[in-house]
Order: sequence, then C-alpha cells, then structure tokens
Amino acid sequence: MFLGPTSWSLSASRSSDHRIPSMEAPPPESTNTQLFSFLALLSAYVPESYLLESECQQILGRPDPIYGTFEERMKPFIDFIRKSGPKCKIHEKLAPECVVLLNDLGISRSATARNLMSSLCGDQIEPHLIRFIKDLLTKREMGEKVKDKFSRLIEDIKKHEGFYKALSVLRTASDKFGLSPVFPQVVARLNYIARNPPHYGYAIKWANKAIERDPLNSYFADTLGQIHKHRLLKTEGFENIMNIADEAFEAFKDVERKAEEEESSKTATADTGSTSDTFNNRGLFGFLQVAKITFEKLSQQQRKSLIQNKKMEVEAKFEFFEWYLGFSRPKMRRLEPPFFWKVVALCYKHYTTIPAAESTSFPGLLVCLDHGLFTSKERRAEFLEAEKTVSDLEEIRGVLKTTYEENVDDVKVAERYILSNIVLSNKMPDSPQLTSVRELKTIIQRFLGIERSHRSPGFYLLVLLLLWPEEKPPALQGDATQLPLDLMCDCDLQQYVTLMKKAFERAKYAKYLRGRHLLPLFFLGKGSGLSKWVHKSRLDAVVEEKVDVELAGVQQNKNTKKSVRIADMWIKGEVWQLPEIQEILLPVECQSPVRLQEQEEQEVCICPGENKILDAAVLRPPLFYLGFTIQGPVVFPVGRPQVTVTSEENSLAGHQGHEATVDI
Repeated sequence: MFLGPTSWSLSASRSSDHRIPSMEAPPPESTNTQLFSFLALLSAYVPESYLLESECQQILGRPDPIYGTFEERMKPFIDFIRKSGPKCKIHEKLAPECVVLLNDLGISRSATARNLMSSLCGDQIEPHLIRFIKDLLTKREMGEKVKDKFSRLIEDIKKHEGFYKALSVLRTASDKFGLSPVFPQVVARLNYIARNPPHYGYAIKWANKAIERDPLNSYFADTLGQIHKHRLLKTEGFENIMNIADEAFEAFKDVERKAEEEESSKTATADTGSTSDTFNNRGLFGFLQVAKITFEKLSQQQRKSLIQNKKMEVEAKFEFFEWYLGFSRPKMRRLEPPFFWKVVALCYKHYTTIPAAESTSFPGLLVCLDHGLFTSKERRAEFLEAEKTVSDLEEIRGVLKTTYEENVDDVKVAERYILSNIVLSNKMPDSPQLTSVRELKTIIQRFLGIERSHRSPGFYLLVLLLLWPEEKPPALQGDATQLPLDLMCDCDLQQYVTLMKKAFERAKYAKYLRGRHLLPLFFLGKGSGLSKWVHKSRLDAVVEEKVDVELAGVQQNKNTKKSVRIADMWIKGEVWQLPEIQEILLPVECQSPVRLQEQEEQEVCICPGENKILDAAVLRPPLFYLGFTIQGPVVFPVGRPQVTVTSEENSLAGHQGHEATVDI
C-alpha cells in the first residue's frame, strides 16, 4: 500500500529535468532523506530487497508524540514508499528515478552505499541485509553473451563518479564484512579490469586477501590466476613472459587442486561468487589459456623448451575437455561460449601439431559425425571443419582395426575399434568395410567376464549397444501400435546398465559432470544390427534443416535466432513430432511402478519380450524413444500432447529424458 499525502511529484520520463518541483528539498543529512536514499538504492539495484521497520527505526528513531509516526517523519517521501507488514521499500519502477533525483541533489550512489553500511551493519547484521548488500555490490547481470564485469551499482558508480568512488565502496564493504572473501575478490578484479592502467600489485594483494578468508575455495583462487593471465597478455620480453607464465601456471594448478577437493555443497558458502554445484573447470581451462598465450608470444626457437615442459599437461587437459564437452553441456539451453573449444583445440595443436578434429579417441569418435553441423563446437569456434565422409570414416576404421589386431588384449583399443564401426554404420549402413555384429560381440565378450570393476562407462555403452535385442518381426507382434523388443541373446542387460552407472561414478564423471546436462549420444532406431543405433547428429541435422526452412526470410541476428529455435525444439519436445525423426526412431514400451511426476526424475522399465505393461489409462503414454548418455539409458516420451514447460531442466517432453532400467 502507498502511505501518506502527496508532497513530491516524480517525472515519468527519464529525459525530463530530474528536479523536485514545488518544494524545497530537505537537507541531505536529515534522517528521513538518509533513510529514503537507502530504500531507493536497494530497491533500484536489488528489486526484491527491503528494510524492516526495526531497521528503519535505527535511522529515524522510534515513533513518539514529539516527532510523530513513521509516515509523519518520512514526509515528503512517503508517496514513494511501499509498506507491507514490517517491510519497507520503494516501488521498483520509481526507485531508479529516485536514485537519479537524489544524485542531482548531491546524494551520490557511492555515498549512499557507504552510509548504508555504516548505519545498518553493526555487530549484529540481519541475514537478509547481508544478502541484499552482497547482491548490491557483487551480483553481475547476464548480458547478451557474457556476464557484466561488475554489479549494476558498481558499473553505475564507475560511470558517473569514477573508479576511485567504486573502489572506496568495495573497500568499505571488505572492512565491514571482515570474514567475507567476496568483497576483496571484487576489489582485486576492479584493480586489474577497471583501473587504467591496471594496478597488478594491488590486484594481487586483494586476491590473496580473498584467498586468506576462504583458503579452500577454488573460485577465489581463480581470481589470482586471472590476474597473472591478464599480466601475461601485456608482457613482453622472454624472461618476463616466462616468469609471469610460471606464476600463472602455478595459480591455475592451485585452482585445479582445490576444485578436485570440492563436492556438491560441502565447500559452497553464502559468500562464494559461484557455488560448487558444478565442477569448477577454470583451473584446467586457465592453464590452457596461459599455455596458448605463452606459446604465441614466443619465437619458434624459444618455444622448444616450453613445449617440452608443458606438452604432457596440455595433452591431459585436452583429453579432459574432449570428453567433458562431448558428453555434456552447461544446461539444455546453454552452451559453452564459442571461444572455449577454440582455446582448447588451438592450444592442443600448438603443443602436438595435431588438429583436434583428427582425434580418434573414444570421445573424439563419438563427436566426429557432428563436424559441419551448426551446433557443433567446431563450427561455433569458427573452425572450417568439413563433414566426415564415408571414405574418412572407413579409413579411421581401417587404422583402428590394424591397431586392435596388434593389441588384442588392450580394451581401450578394442572400444575404439568397435565404436568406429558403429559410427561408420551411421554414415553408410551397407559399407563393405563394416565388421559383422557377431565378430564385434565376440570382441566385447572377451572382456566382459574380467576386471569388471575397472571398465569405463564407454565400455558398457558398447556392451548395451551390441547386446541389445533386435526388433521382433511384424508377424510375431501382437499389437501393431506397441513395438515390444525381443531379447536375442541370453544375457541380463540390467546388470550392464547397473555396471555402467557404477563405472560413471568410478570414472569420476559424476564428480566432473555434476550439474551439467548429459547429452544423448545414440538413439534406438528402426534398423537392424549396427544400423539400429542412430547417432544424435542425424537428429541434429534434421532439426537444423527444419529451422533453416522456418528462418528462410530472416536477415537480422539469424544465427542467434537459429540457436534459440533449435534449443526450443529440443526442450519443448518438438523434435519427437518431426516425421523425419519418427521415420528413423523406434518407439519402445516402458513401464513405471509409480506415476511420473512433472518435476522429478523417475526410473522407468524397458520391457523386451512379450510382456504387456501399463495400458493407455495411465497418466503417461507407454511409448518412448530410447537414448543413451554416458551414464546410461534414458527415455523420451512420444505421442502425447505437449506439456507446458515451466522449467527447462525438468520438462518431461524435453531433451533430458528419464533414467531407464531394463526388465528382462
């Protein structure tokens, strides 16, 4: 509700003269002006913020017969104040104008922020106020492509008052909240990003202060690495370059060590710039950035010792990101920035002379069919990687066959050889170079009974693909609308699903990929043999072609709109309704002992054989498309009305799917 009589009027236009009309402005030092400035600043930059009535009384004093009620004391500001129970704030649409008006009266943003902390942040600070001040000074908004460098308030103070006023506000916060690492972290960033010229000495000092306050947190350690990397970019001379590079390498190794120790919520605190709900990859990526920058700054002769010293570490980090980016993405709607893979791939080529696109590792083979697609990481990194031809894939398969024949006891080599056949079959199902399914089964079964606890999730992915039953002949199907599967081998697929999940945990994929969206790698199709497994790139190509037709007349921001539309089609489940995709994917029967809930992950059972399961009366349809992530099988509902998507990560119609078990 709005309280009190109108004494001030506020212009609705930002282009108008921001002066208070028809009255003399109260003095800036008055308690009601001071409180109004606090409310305006908070409401303008942290819209959900408020001050409690008790906090307002710390400024105004308690109501009494002499000075009157809160409403009487706050004249002429009361029209702008919204009061709900004990909470007071300025209307969020008026607050930004109020901040501008106050600034015109000489009450600056920086002065208001400092006074707010000195007036209300004593020995006992309410948790909500700590949170509001933290957001006020440190929360960075997401721009079109990347986050802003600083919070909106700090950006505005820099713009209107200058660097040193912004610095003074943050230093005040660092002193006032003496245990919090987040404020010295922002002071450090301000000194090397916003200061002209950068003051690296101060930046390092404040970064170390943040680390001292939270010595186990990898995100605060990363700030020190970023400072050294920034210094390196501006450094010339061989000795200087190598000295600073060494400091940067060590800083990012420290980030990596700390990230390895962090678990989902154990080291996350209210003060962290980013929690450890996801693995912090900045140490690994920062190392590659420094390696790339250093390489490019040195002459060919000077690079020799650098390559000798860092090559193995670069290769290890490339291998990490090859599977990390091949198996997952940050969120269903969000990808890594385009420069990410560009840095990884170029750095790898600098130190090995091998193009990343020529990799025939297990994850390299899994993504080689993506080359040329709009959504591929190579295309987004602006690499001109051509689509793999049948000849290319046959050559890869031939090389890996020879390698396997020379190393028949090497399970990793066997995995790559088997996968090369599955990849080739997606490009040319009748290639004469393909090895028979029977022979590939024989290879994989040699390793099934030994060292199960040492196998990778990729190994069990291949086991499931090779041992999965063929579709029953139409003459044997009891119901043409439901396509049960018949198990054509005498094995328990569920045990391999379980072993795959355990391998996912054991390989630390669960640790490194936590909080990320796992990509489906293959889908069950209508073919037979190897060709029944449809690589996701084939679906991506169909979706891309569909979107190209939709956007044929679009000229402006076409790539951005294309990316958004492709993501929407996956998230909303529209891909499953495309006739071209329905033509190649095989629906399977599933059952669940419980009704699936809209916003929670559920297990469902895939039933090979002749078992009849839930009928059409249940909430969810019995037909699903089956896919495989690196963690195991997942299913995607088909043939049902579109659900309203309230959360891109939990949509049942979306790309994420449900975890699947196999009931034999």
